[in-house]
Amino acid sequence: MKHTVFFTLCLLPCLYGLAQDYTITGNIKGNGEGKKVFLRSTENPKLVDSTIIKNGRFEFRGKVDYPQLFDITIMKNEPTEQDRRPWQPLIPLFVENRAIKLSAELDSIHTQLDVYTNKFDASRVKVEGAPLYNQYLQFNKTYDALQKKRSEAFDVYIQYLNPGKDKKKGPISEGIATVENIDLAKQAVLDYVAGYIKNNPSSYVAVNAFKKNMSSYSVEEIGQLQNAFSGDIKNSPAGKSLAETVARVSKTATGSQYADFSFHDKDGKPVKLSDYVGKGKYVLLEFWASWCGPCRADIPHLKEVYDMYHPAGFEVISISMDDSKEKWLEAVEEEKMKWLQVSDLKAFSGELSRLYNFNGIPTCVLIGPDGKIVTRNMRGSWMDKKLIELYGNKFAGKF
Repeated sequence: MKHTVFFTLCLLPCLYGLAQDYTITGNIKGNGEGKKVFLRSTENPKLVDSTIIKNGRFEFRGKVDYPQLFDITIMKNEPTEQDRRPWQPLIPLFVENRAIKLSAELDSIHTQLDVYTNKFDASRVKVEGAPLYNQYLQFNKTYDALQKKRSEAFDVYIQYLNPGKDKKKGPISEGIATVENIDLAKQAVLDYVAGYIKNNPSSYVAVNAFKKNMSSYSVEEIGQLQNAFSGDIKNSPAGKSLAETVARVSKTATGSQYADFSFHDKDGKPVKLSDYVGKGKYVLLEFWASWCGPCRADIPHLKEVYDMYHPAGFEVISISMDDSKEKWLEAVEEEKMKWLQVSDLKAFSGELSRLYNFNGIPTCVLIGPDGKIVTRNMRGSWMDKKLIELYGNKFAGKF
């Protein structure tokens, strides 16, 4: 009898796709009549479904191949288009193929910005019929607390970068000490996720947490954590989806060999990364664009460290995510950068951002002399810290 029960439990993830459809019924109190409601999977930015609130109620019907985290966004404020989502009410919901009910007061629901900055209060939304949602909330209690500590450490770094009007930024050493605290807080998050996976190898919540944080692990760690999942997860649709994500992210994770790509330089000459990378020097790939304010704000410091460390062998390649050649070249001329400037002029519609696994800029990837990725965080004080580690301290009185 025990063997039968165990066999049945192991089959559940494999048979999940044969289960009933999901029904999500929402009851919203307050001034929500006629408001648009959007349903998205956090694993795919494409819209899954949309509806409107009618008589204080909305409903979604569908089917998932495996339980996964969705976002329900209510377009409370006009304009009601999707580019205003950060300020709109959002409910994270672990969706399973079953009948799920939720209820909330519209004005009390956290915004997307609140949820994504770990300020979600689950007590403001009542959810019934979604047992994995409760597991997700339990996981998030510790996860959000650790992320809050990381955010607080980052706030200190922002203060270092922007000390205020008529105030001078602190020494290089202060910035390095600050980012070291951020890295410690980040590592605590990654250790928690890794431990959760190892302690819950058959959990869909663990699968979601791994996907969410995967790009922060090294290629070796990614392989180890994937192997930590149980056979029933690995052989399920969730496991197959996870394997696809692992294959994609591993290509440009820390410790992996760089991925080659073709561009044109500012003079229109064809260029490949392999023409410059893996030739015995450290090479920084700086992904930026003419329209990216934070990218351009970093350039003066990058120019400064380039002058200091280029003679020691430090190389930089700026890769523009523009789609306008005119605007790209105009920005290059304005910034007067001395190093190689390239672009495929496809912005985020091309393969480059998917290949190097980023959806925002600035993104900085340091590649070692052997062609392996050393770090995916090479901005500001992180760059200063790494350059001192590699070449020694050349900041002199600024340190």
